[in-house]
Amino acid sequence: MEASSSASLAFKTALNLSAASLDDSTSDRLLTKFQALASHHNLTASEMSDNWDAYSMSNDDAVHSESNFNAFRTFLTKALEKKSGTAKSGVAKSIEKKSAVVTKVDNKRKNSQVNPMGSPPSNSKAKLAAGITRVSTSPAAAYEDRKNVGQVVAHFNTQLDEKKVDLNLVTGGRVGPSISGLTDFGTNVSQKYRYMFTTLPERAQALDSHLVSLGKEMAGAFDMKDLCPIGEPRTDTVKVIGRVCNEAHEGKLNKTTVMLEGSRHEAGGQRIFMNCDELKTFSVFPGQVVGVEGKNPSGRKMIASKICEGVSKPMVKTKAGELLKLQHSGEGQDGQPLSVFAAAGPFTTNQNFDFEPMADLLAVVGRLRPDVVVLSGPFVPADHPAAKNGAVQMVSEDGEKLTVTFENIFSEKFAKLLEDTFLDHPDLLTQFVLVPSIDDAFHDNVFPQAPFKDRVENGESLDLPGAEGIVNGSLGLQYVEEAGREGQEQSTWTKRVHCVSNPCTFKINDVVFGITSVDPLFSLTTQDCSANINRMARMAQHLIQQQSYYPVFPPPKQANLDLRHLGKVKMPVTPDVLLVPSKLAPFCKEVLGSLVVNPQQLSKGSTGGTFATITIHPMPREELEKAGEGVEMPHKVAERARVQVQKI
Repeated sequence: MEASSSASLAFKTALNLSAASLDDSTSDRLLTKFQALASHHNLTASEMSDNWDAYSMSNDDAVHSESNFNAFRTFLTKALEKKSGTAKSGVAKSIEKKSAVVTKVDNKRKNSQVNPMGSPPSNSKAKLAAGITRVSTSPAAAYEDRKNVGQVVAHFNTQLDEKKVDLNLVTGGRVGPSISGLTDFGTNVSQKYRYMFTTLPERAQALDSHLVSLGKEMAGAFDMKDLCPIGEPRTDTVKVIGRVCNEAHEGKLNKTTVMLEGSRHEAGGQRIFMNCDELKTFSVFPGQVVGVEGKNPSGRKMIASKICEGVSKPMVKTKAGELLKLQHSGEGQDGQPLSVFAAAGPFTTNQNFDFEPMADLLAVVGRLRPDVVVLSGPFVPADHPAAKNGAVQMVSEDGEKLTVTFENIFSEKFAKLLEDTFLDHPDLLTQFVLVPSIDDAFHDNVFPQAPFKDRVENGESLDLPGAEGIVNGSLGLQYVEEAGREGQEQSTWTKRVHCVSNPCTFKINDVVFGITSVDPLFSLTTQDCSANINRMARMAQHLIQQQSYYPVFPPPKQANLDLRHLGKVKMPVTPDVLLVPSKLAPFCKEVLGSLVVNPQQLSKGSTGGTFATITIHPMPREELEKAGEGVEMPHKVAERARVQVQKI
């Protein structure tokens, strides 16, 4: 009986079936159904909770009810069947193909030929750019046979116009957008650093400094005077600031395990329980810095009556004269909208390294000619079946197979696609921003991450028989800069590829962008304890109010957060546009004045995914002229931006 009662409590806690919106009889009925469903599929309480979160987030934050349970049961069954089928397919494929062979044809790189998964080399750059280079096996057909190509799955401000391509502007000498701020904000990682050397005192100091600094900003913003140290017994109503912790070392945070930790100076790092029963709506997660008002008569439990979940940084303002120059002069946008594409890896299917989805995206880029394309990794996924196998090979001109690095895959496939795009469209003014990922097989697996950089400047050729033309130590991005520019003075070139850190805050003209590829939204949804909220919007709100691209602590094992560089994870300002690529359902919302966009992934398993198009219209010229040249103006990007997330 005790074991059964314990299991029931675990399910009730994990699935939050004690919510105030459920009466006891409904809660008990749903509990019985969830336990039976878990037993049928051999799932634990934690696994059921994760699957419910995935269902809820994909269905407008569905709440517990009889009808939603029936829909969830169907969702779970299909998800498990799909997972089982994928796993079976992967095993069969790994038996049939023990190595990945990558293909490439390029005179500049001395005609080394590289083909994914043993596919024959293609000599047609047009085919490559159009994304129709295919392997002859059935997995490639899965991508070709994807449905609803171009379908819009999420949108924002669709009453605004899309940007139309004006070829007269393209060929008439118009300059591209200005990408800046990579060093101005002071939080972006500029170069690689030593990691795994952070001592325990350094970690404690980093966490405490973050708690104290954010606590001071919250106290100032909300006039929180006479703060009481955590753990001090008081019968009257008091205000405290602390970090949310989970009493349990494992498992998801729930209402019975929420604790508050004080600063080392004020409270000696003491922890007390927090009772959330009186809060009508709240959302907390481990690592969150909060302000709480309530009573603590025993000194061991805070009975919360109000909660402040953080405070956002101010948004950047720009002088009206500068906005006029950037948005309405010939040196800037010339009155045209700013067009930005956003896409996240993987950029190839899990069947090969053909990068077919990326080739199709670049075909769209060549046709619609956006100003900037922001690409976040992984570019060569470490969990790709071929990468796990560790036998990625290139085929030389004489047919000899050579095992190469993941770096070569990036250079010979991804960078080559960019190069071919500029060779096919020499007048293309589009600039690319590359954001690394901790899942990239050829980059340091630590967060925050430094930008991509050649290990050997411009690379070096391998002096080995049969390896002629294979360049080692280079990402091949120098060829992208040179493509189609023969005869032009290098001093007149506009930089085409910008390698930035993860996370990164940067500016495109006047618009401040923030991005991270570490998927903080998914971590938040699996860790938070909440009641009566719109979860998707609240998760994005947490990032802004905690002033951090990754506020969860402790992070999951795969995040590899280096606390010595915790300051590089902070948001220096609230971005005008916050890009948060996630495996969760794509969305675009305005949150605390910031436009938050999840473009999801360009490739999902063996088929295609989604990407986002963002069109930011200029502010009215009359409004800027009337304001006066020296007046600082808020950007209000969310009011003048149109967003569509669509299938590739």
